[in-house]
Amino acid sequence: MTYEMDGIKVNCAEGISKEEAAVYLKDQLQVRPHETLLSLDLSLKGDNVVVKPHYDTIVRVRRITGYLSTLPRFNDAKKAEVADRVCHLH
Repeated sequence: MTYEMDGIKVNCAEGISKEEAAVYLKDQLQVRPHETLLSLDLSLKGDNVVVKPHYDTIVRVRRITGYLSTLPRFNDAKKAEVADRVCHLH
């Protein structure tokens, strides 16, 4: 069974309800909040639910005052520096 929840495709094995899938989706979104979850596969192995998330693998890395990192990892001052940048490409 496939559900669309919050714009994310959730593929579930028989025996996993939509409500249960929503709980697993919420948990997965909290595990890696700064990454884009594309889809989630839920299957059964015995009595256990196997969770297989599929994340977007493209990450934008920025250089701010000599440091290479992703934007969510910068402190407020570095985030402000990114916001204040002027784009010179037209």
